[in-house]
Amino acid sequence: MENWDSVTAPALPAGWTATNPDPGDGVMWVTTTVTPETPPNDAFVPDQDGISDKVLDRTGVTVTSTSPMMSFRNNFNTEMSGGIFWDGYVLEVSAPNISGGDFLDFTDSHVGGSCQTGCYTGTIDGTANNPLAGRMAWSGNSGGYIDTAINLGPNLAGQTVTLRFRMCSDEAVAAPGVHIDNLSITGASCP
Repeated sequence: MENWDSVTAPALPAGWTATNPDPGDGVMWVTTTVTPETPPNDAFVPDQDGISDKVLDRTGVTVTSTSPMMSFRNNFNTEMSGGIFWDGYVLEVSAPNISGGDFLDFTDSHVGGSCQTGCYTGTIDGTANNPLAGRMAWSGNSGGYIDTAINLGPNLAGQTVTLRFRMCSDEAVAAPGVHIDNLSITGASCP
């Protein structure tokens, strides 16, 4: 499914769209040639100084299994200090037959997904206006690329869904950001 390498950075491949519900500094998810796990490209968004909500959507994922698996190489370095997770990112899913198509965390009981390895690292603090406040997220420093494997759960079977990586930041302090590479999914197909 992942085809970051099929384009010239900073373009996104067909089927992928970046938007900023809260634009912050206006920088969006892109492909980049800086520190991919496997060259030439990976997906990247920086962790900005200031409040933002930045999403990367993959539309048209048709789930054909009751146990679809998604894996990717995950490299994140987001604002964290004194044991407090300030900034971070999550994986959300929109399915037409679940909660009216609302985007829900893959771990939400309506979606039914679970993380196998490389899971969320902490709960985003609620005192500095991060849009993900109170939610578990990948936050802090992964120390380079790690393996993340997710069982998307049985509730998506037979539906065409949108997968969303959602990176949010709070009022202050920047960090390097998030890199995603070598993404694949089994038990599903993409146009």
